[in-house]
Amino acid sequence: MATACKGGRLLKTKDMKALDKMDNLDKAGLLCKLFPAELENLQNAIKTQCDYFLQNETAFRECWYQKGFFTAEFWYRLVQNAQKGIDKTEPLWKRPHWFTDHFFDGHHSIFAIHSLIEYTEDAQCNPQLKQAIHLLFGSDKFLQITLNDK
Repeated sequence: MATACKGGRLLKTKDMKALDKMDNLDKAGLLCKLFPAELENLQNAIKTQCDYFLQNETAFRECWYQKGFFTAEFWYRLVQNAQKGIDKTEPLWKRPHWFTDHFFDGHHSIFAIHSLIEYTEDAQCNPQLKQAIHLLFGSDKFLQITLNDK
């Protein structure tokens, strides 16, 4: 805890963690604080990815190459969890703490981060937001998506 002086009063400020010490909840919380006006767009980006995977579920499950941690079943549990957050009566983006807790806690963060990285490729993504997402979460995609034409 650090202290600062303002107008003759001592203020206590929380020290921010170093980036390499932050977990996904910390990073998402920071992103929400830096870009509060973008939270609705971020939730819409997650929704877009949910819709994409749900609309193509049969095709993805049929051609899923299973190697290691990411099985189709695991991935679709992440999609379904994200969808539950999107379907809530009050949008999660209106409450940044709920937003981060739902989308970035534990394994659920895998799908949310995937969605944000995909969103950075959208022309409508704020360039500063794109830089922040890449700084906090990287730019490498979790999945290599290839649908075979039948």
